[in-house]
Amino acid sequence: MWAIISLTRTKVKEFLYSIRWKILIAYLLIISIAFSVVAATLIQLVGDYMFNQRVRDDQRVAENLSSIMGEALFSLDVSAMLTSAADASSEGLSRVLVLDRYGVVQVDAYSLLNGRRFENAEVANVLAGGGEDYGFYDAEDTGANVEPGSLTSLTGVRAMTGLYAAPIYYDAELIGVLVYISQAQEIYENLSSLRSQMLLWMLLVAASALIISMFVVRTITRPIGELSAGISRMSRGDLSSRVEVRGKNEFAQLASAFNSMSERLEKLDMSRNQFVSNASHELKTPLSTMKILLETLLYQENYDPAMQKEFLTDINKEIDRLNRIVSDLLTLVNIDSGGMHLNVADVRLRDIVTEQVKRLSPLARERGIELSCLVRDPCETVGDSLKLQQVFYNVIDNAIKYTPRGGEVRVELARAGKRAVVRVEDTGIGIPADDLPHIFDRFYRVDKARSRETGGTGLGLSIVRQIVLLHDGDIRAESEENKGTTFIIELPIVTK
Repeated sequence: MWAIISLTRTKVKEFLYSIRWKILIAYLLIISIAFSVVAATLIQLVGDYMFNQRVRDDQRVAENLSSIMGEALFSLDVSAMLTSAADASSEGLSRVLVLDRYGVVQVDAYSLLNGRRFENAEVANVLAGGGEDYGFYDAEDTGANVEPGSLTSLTGVRAMTGLYAAPIYYDAELIGVLVYISQAQEIYENLSSLRSQMLLWMLLVAASALIISMFVVRTITRPIGELSAGISRMSRGDLSSRVEVRGKNEFAQLASAFNSMSERLEKLDMSRNQFVSNASHELKTPLSTMKILLETLLYQENYDPAMQKEFLTDINKEIDRLNRIVSDLLTLVNIDSGGMHLNVADVRLRDIVTEQVKRLSPLARERGIELSCLVRDPCETVGDSLKLQQVFYNVIDNAIKYTPRGGEVRVELARAGKRAVVRVEDTGIGIPADDLPHIFDRFYRVDKARSRETGGTGLGLSIVRQIVLLHDGDIRAESEENKGTTFIIELPIVTK
């Protein structure tokens, strides 16, 4: 047992160190993942808002210019178109191009592309009747080449560029396209700055979370440390070791479970010591009696043959008693070690109960006790017939032995739901309230002198209880001193 406790202590220590790091890593992972999701979502939302806002601004400018350019383009008033384009353009930030229905640049606010064909997906879409269109371009891959070169080289703006193409109508007829090119690099720079700030904040939050987690983990693992200390004390033999239960969380339940286990181990150890003491005493008593009787016979020269026979008869009784004790002890050891195997079969409790009542009826008549049996249901179950006979025989036999002359013992078998209930009720001496919880303990006797007179070993009820438990049943006693005792045995029944 101590080796198991020592091993448990080592495992708890390993678990304590392991759980600290696991909790720290878990906190960091949860916070990092949550922060990353929030940051990515925020950047996405901000980016969408900024790009949508830019599209709306460019759309408003391009639609205003396209409505102005309609009449000028139709009449090829280059001066008017150039003035409007130049007014709407800003050096290095925006640029206006006016194209005819063939995609040829009629007016360039920078006067660089005049007379050239402007090939672009947005422009092609407008000329095909698809309506206004918008796109963003990188400096290295614009898709708006007039000749080898990039949109940056054509427009003079920085790396990221937004291009808005709006149709130009005159008398509801498409006569050209207005191209409004604006710098979008600042949007990407703002998003990049926001991403950097988010990363910085995430590192700060992670560092703060690490520090807070260390305190939280220490608080969480403190009960485990106390539990480890308790197990350490227990491994040194102190079974009275207990840990303090704080709060009502899982660790409090663990501490409570440890205290319960410690208490049970302490009781088990005390019970084992008591069992050894009781067993030694019970075995020593008949041996001492036999030794005295034998010494009397050995050292008495002139003895009466009648007295010799009496002494030998007493020795024989003590041997029988010693044999019963050893037999009962072996039975309990067999049950405790799991060596007792039930020869299960379908049995009818009615037959078993009535048979035991019939076997004990002569004993009851001899003692002047009325023994009756009432069977309300046959109550079929699955179990070991011989073991169940032993259970009912012992319980009914005890009821007869502890009932004075003129008393009554009633046996009743009935069904209660999915259980068979056997009640053995007597009008005997009863059991004091202080002794009632211990009557199934090994070698426990309510009245030791009277119990020995009846020939009991103090193990019968303990064996009965173990057999009932092996049948998935239950046994309990209800008693009132000087009024009688009722033993209630419940067993599962077979439903067909």
